[in-house]
Amino acid sequence: MLLETIGLYLKNNELNPKGATLMELETTAALQHRYSTFQDILSDDELQFLFDRYDIQDERQRKLTVRVFFWLMVLSATQPAVRGSLLQLIGFFLGSLPIIAGQPVKSLSKTALSKRLGSVSWYLFRGVYQHLLDKYKTLLGYQEAQLLKQFKDAFAIDGSVISLCKQLEKFFASVHPGKSSLKLNTKYSLKLEAVTKLQVSTGKRHDSRFSFVTQTAQQLYLIDLGYWSFKLMKRIIDAGSFFVMRLKSSCNPLIVAVNQPEFQQFVGQRLSDLRVWLNQPTARSEIDVKVQLSGAKKSKFKYELRLIGLLYQGQWRFYITNMVDPVFTPQLIYELYRLRWQVEIFFNVIKHVLSLENIVSRTKNGIMIEIYSALLLHLLTRVVMALAAQKQGQSIHAYSFERSFKLLKGFVLANIRLFLSHPWLGLDAIFDRLVEVVAEMGGRETPSPMVTLEQQLTP
Repeated sequence: MLLETIGLYLKNNELNPKGATLMELETTAALQHRYSTFQDILSDDELQFLFDRYDIQDERQRKLTVRVFFWLMVLSATQPAVRGSLLQLIGFFLGSLPIIAGQPVKSLSKTALSKRLGSVSWYLFRGVYQHLLDKYKTLLGYQEAQLLKQFKDAFAIDGSVISLCKQLEKFFASVHPGKSSLKLNTKYSLKLEAVTKLQVSTGKRHDSRFSFVTQTAQQLYLIDLGYWSFKLMKRIIDAGSFFVMRLKSSCNPLIVAVNQPEFQQFVGQRLSDLRVWLNQPTARSEIDVKVQLSGAKKSKFKYELRLIGLLYQGQWRFYITNMVDPVFTPQLIYELYRLRWQVEIFFNVIKHVLSLENIVSRTKNGIMIEIYSALLLHLLTRVVMALAAQKQGQSIHAYSFERSFKLLKGFVLANIRLFLSHPWLGLDAIFDRLVEVVAEMGGRETPSPMVTLEQQLTP
């Protein structure tokens, strides 16, 4: 039976299975059987274990139990307008709570909900997110490893600012005096298309203080210019990993070697000496040289890095990287860096589609709950997409998040009582139907940038 399953997987899977071990294929076949119900993704027992782990329990029987509060916060992210005010959020809760503990819920005060936002630790929501992320990684397994095979993972590093009410200035100070804002610094996996690390800080904290580099080798980091620092580059290089960043405008690197004979005359000169020549009509449309970044004689940053430049719409764009493999041509490095735009799309989804722009909490704990509620719904959607892809023998990159989320949103609103029931009676059947619908209707209209780039890298 196992060999038959593996054979069917290899026949149906659009990704190239070359190089897969029997263990990888066995794992994939086992996962297809294991993750077949919602309970396999997040069971009652697993959720209760996380409640116990973070010491969050109901001290007495009450209308708004921790379990119900948790799910309503997550599912409220399906309705952007709900986060417009505390009263709207209360309205969503009351409309979703037909019966709790055998009694109809006729009222829910702002004080009661505010207490829950302040007393239920946001670490619980982060713990559930990490638990679900681990399940999601295992679910993708062999498939996600096939994209950008040269790297164990590829990350887009970026941050986004969310404005808050002035009363929260003591927690989240803004760069603008008298205002409040927070910053989401994210480590976004391009293979998983999900956040693997999040840091929430004040809006005035500099991006360079976000620590995301691990000791794991063969990672690729596509980094926004706001994180520019020699210290960061050194950490990545010392870990045996790779990065691509845009060149800082104030940086004037020294050219120490060239890969194109016509640039030999510029060895020993600064990039600024090259700019006049590059703007001539007869100049090439790309350059590829080796440089030293620091101009200080006593600088400890002595690494020689690769500088590539491309002429795009009449302007030169320069990028710094430590990738020297010739397979990564200047054009491919440019295409790689363009993948960083996927994290911008993620921010748009989180802030607008999942309503983070309408944060209503007035405490740091409540704000963190709202942030992780949106992240959980985003990840839950991707789990459904992964199951749908597995069902069709395709890559998850063949599916559209926007379409899948709209389908999930409709199913959630129609069956929200099943999420709140304990145990989850009837939810598995609804969840399985959702996966089937996404498998049939959630496909992308255009190819994923990840898949398109992988095709360019494959001989």
